[in-house]
Amino acid sequence: MASNTRREAPDAARPLLRWVGATIAAMACTLAGWYLPLPFRLAALPFAVAGFILGALTSLRAFGNPAAGVLKLAAPVATAACGLIAVLLAGQLVFLGPSLQYQQCRTDALTLRSEAACTQDFRNQLDPTNQGASRE
Repeated sequence: MASNTRREAPDAARPLLRWVGATIAAMACTLAGWYLPLPFRLAALPFAVAGFILGALTSLRAFGNPAAGVLKLAAPVATAACGLIAVLLAGQLVFLGPSLQYQQCRTDALTLRSEAACTQDFRNQLDPTNQGASRE
């Protein structure tokens, strides 16, 4: 005798759950690393790259799944955010020496004038053609 209980259809978006979870975990690690002081901040770079790759894969899977709903918008936004943070961290890696000096100078600065001098010195280190420019 067959029972009259109804079985719910399996959720069509369920296969995306692990991809979304992995993307969110990579984004959380990236965000946590972003707030660390500079030499340790670069530890967030691999998480940002992983978040970008996982976000791209999640986006592709979301667009192929009709039950993805809002994930079709959220996954590309998360991918773009991880990509932007990865580019910013890679830029800091390229200019690590001047960035560390700037961070230390700002930490030691006691007045607004000394903070402005730190900023100007940092700009001069990044753009040597700007050596003769007046202080702002």
